[in-house]
Amino acid sequence: MVFSIRRVRDILMGELWFFVAVTVLVIILFETELLSPGAFSNDKNFQMMAGMVMVIAVLAFIPFSLYLFKLNRVHSSITDKDKPIAKNLLVYGTIRILMLCVPMSLCMLFYYVFGLNVRFFYLSIICALCLFMVYPTMRRCLHETETDPSTRPDDASEGSTTTR
Repeated sequence: MVFSIRRVRDILMGELWFFVAVTVLVIILFETELLSPGAFSNDKNFQMMAGMVMVIAVLAFIPFSLYLFKLNRVHSSITDKDKPIAKNLLVYGTIRILMLCVPMSLCMLFYYVFGLNVRFFYLSIICALCLFMVYPTMRRCLHETETDPSTRPDDASEGSTTTR
């Protein structure tokens, strides 16, 4: 299947908004008390282990996801004209979004399941704030693939013809 940069951007945008919707759905379900918060609030061992795992995961995933496209192997695969740039951008963009969105959704779920433990809420908010730094706009996709918008008129819409 052949992907254009526009199609990759649309897929990445869909992935990101899917996880945001899942997180908002978790919030709505617990705040309207369709699901009761605090189901595991008495299990302190599980709460402590989940807390440690999520803190370590968030602290590891955030810098790695922000630095991912600077790694030599990744950078060469999304900028080398001899490789399928759009496909590689989709793969690594998906990995980047998953590294931020999965912990965000899990932390929000754990916040409610463990009886409003604010540690998980803050971790979820930190991941959500990091999504602004990887939001897949057309301009960002073209910049990360080092694609000149003037050479790709079908992918260079949305005012991305400005200089980088």
